[in-house]
Amino acid sequence: MRFVYFGTVLVLLGLLVACGGGQTQTNNSPMLQSITVTGASANLTAGQSQQMKAMGTYNNGSLQDVTASATWSSSDTSVVTVAAGGLLTAKKAGSCSVGAKIGAVNGSFNLAVAPALVSISITPVNASIAPGTTQQFVATGTYSDGSSQNLTSSVTWTSSNTVDATVSSSTPTNGMAHGIAAGSSTISATMGSLSATASLVVTSASVSSIVVTPSGVALPLGITQQFLATATFSDGTSQMVTGVATWHSSAGSVASITASGLATARNIGSTTISATFGSVIGSTSLSVNAANLNSISITPSNGSTAQGTKTLLVATGIFNDGGTRNITSLVTWSCSDPSVAQVSPSTGLLVGLAPGSITLTATLGSLTSSVPFTVTNATIVSIAITPSAATIPIGGHVQFRATGVFSDSSTQDLTSSVAWSSSATAISTVGTNSSNYGLVTGISSGAATISAGYGFAGASATGTASLTVSTATLSSITLTPANAALAPASGLAYTALGNFTDGTTQSMSSYVSWTSSNTSVATINGVGLATGQAAGTTTVTAQAGSVSATASLIVESAALTSIQVTPQNSTIPTTVAVLFSATGTFANGDTQNLTTAVTWTSSTSSIATISNAQGSNGQATGLHPGSTTISAVFGGQVGAASLTVTSATLTSLAVAPSSASIGVGSSQPFTATGTFSDGSTANVSLLANWTSTSVGVATVNSHGVASGLSSGTSTIAASFDGVNANAVLTVQ
Repeated sequence: MRFVYFGTVLVLLGLLVACGGGQTQTNNSPMLQSITVTGASANLTAGQSQQMKAMGTYNNGSLQDVTASATWSSSDTSVVTVAAGGLLTAKKAGSCSVGAKIGAVNGSFNLAVAPALVSISITPVNASIAPGTTQQFVATGTYSDGSSQNLTSSVTWTSSNTVDATVSSSTPTNGMAHGIAAGSSTISATMGSLSATASLVVTSASVSSIVVTPSGVALPLGITQQFLATATFSDGTSQMVTGVATWHSSAGSVASITASGLATARNIGSTTISATFGSVIGSTSLSVNAANLNSISITPSNGSTAQGTKTLLVATGIFNDGGTRNITSLVTWSCSDPSVAQVSPSTGLLVGLAPGSITLTATLGSLTSSVPFTVTNATIVSIAITPSAATIPIGGHVQFRATGVFSDSSTQDLTSSVAWSSSATAISTVGTNSSNYGLVTGISSGAATISAGYGFAGASATGTASLTVSTATLSSITLTPANAALAPASGLAYTALGNFTDGTTQSMSSYVSWTSSNTSVATINGVGLATGQAAGTTTVTAQAGSVSATASLIVESAALTSIQVTPQNSTIPTTVAVLFSATGTFANGDTQNLTTAVTWTSSTSSIATISNAQGSNGQATGLHPGSTTISAVFGGQVGAASLTVTSATLTSLAVAPSSASIGVGSSQPFTATGTFSDGSTANVSLLANWTSTSVGVATVNSHGVASGLSSGTSTIAASFDGVNANAVLTVQ
């Protein structure tokens, strides 16, 4: 009997195994391999509920919803709880994971729970302003964990009486109320089902006087100053009206001022800064001096030019804060012998008249600087135009440059000295004045020859290039960036890219018409550089004929809270440059590139200087071994980084690529890398002097980009600190 019973047990166990009990696989029952847990969101707010879902994956590749059959759990039930069937409830702020399990197989889902907003408050609770003035309201949220947060830019703002007062619910002026007429209004801030209110009274008081502070300011060149306007009203109250007053500088060339009262010292002299509100004006004096100017550097420092040609002199001011600025248009230029050369007193443009040696002088305030200069007797032999051939669409542009070869084998950029012409002006035109020398515009489809002629002292030469204007026309413009934010007095460069019907694209930033829909918020110049004026939103438009593109621009109302300078630590040899950048962080969390807006300084100008000039902002140059602190100053905030200048000297120079082959009309960029005595290397392409041994074959610009003109071979040479390196360029 015991044997029969034991046999029966064995039979039953065999059947159980055959049926797949205990996750044992049979041909008819797939095995569960994994569980995937999902939810609509991994970020919840305390009090929210969410249905979780569990999907089982089996060894035969099938999927099955196992939400109802799984056992659910929470790694921290004080943060979230989960009921049978997967319904999750968020309890308090924190993070945890939710699990679903069947047998030995489980899956999980990570969640973060934020505290719930329980109330909103507005400050100030009661406010009184005069008509035409503003009041900034701030909304603060209190959360379930006891924390608080500024919600000014997140809530919806409303005014119960928009006839007497309005309030902004748009970035960046959220919560800014504007008094219109005498009366009262209730200002509300709403988020979801929660709201708060404050009382705003607009009085009938009129402005009686305005005081502008600070008064009698003396400002060094290049420095900014925030002016404030305070109005006193007929009821005896006073109120800050800086943001609603109209600001004006009587001499904008001496000091410019934004719509929000931020002045920038531009030139030596005096101006009156005024603020107008209603019909009342308040003013103060501002004088700009060069007290912070240590010295003036002239480039070229020992230059020469062929008779009859032009050279643009550059004056760089080195200031006592270690910063440098281009002061070419601020200095007064003079020449020791006007019969040899003439130089424009205001622009520094020199024209060589006859062979001889002269001294050039730049003067600003009590400081002067002089350099020797030579006008040679060399005469023109030939002219090469780059590119030698070009194709552009109708309405497109191409910049041609003319390089002259002279009898002493020297070469010179003659773009601004030659006489430019087009063989078919109905097809293309070419610029002939100081703003557009050599700039060709496509008018209609066809072919034309672009010529550059030059003659002086009995010698003359003409260079030509071929131009084809295709039938393609402008179809659209792409504007970059499409959305951006600025601080008052900071700048942002827009780029307009033209899209043509043949699929080609072309940069059109310098050729479109730029406008700002609200110039009190931001202005924009002719090449697409926008400047923030006061808090608000404006639309930037780039237009060419009937084709246009727009972008949205916000000028920050939030305060600048910090500036970060990068790189934080740098080491360079003397004479080598490193580029720093500055990023500003605002009270609302926004960040913005302020590299071109900050004032750059070096704590020890004898060790390194740093540029504040447009196009090279933030570029520090090592002068002598030692350490200095590089600082970026803007809007009352300072960011800093350290720079070490070593005594390492240049031991070798390498040009890459060492050899290259391009077609006629094509270009090839070369890079110059210096190796120094301490084993370090640095890219010195922008510091090196670039030349081409055969300008009839190829020319090379100051950045090391060579252009092929005709078939042949030329040596591209780079020279820096007395060290030379070459590369071979073949033009086919």
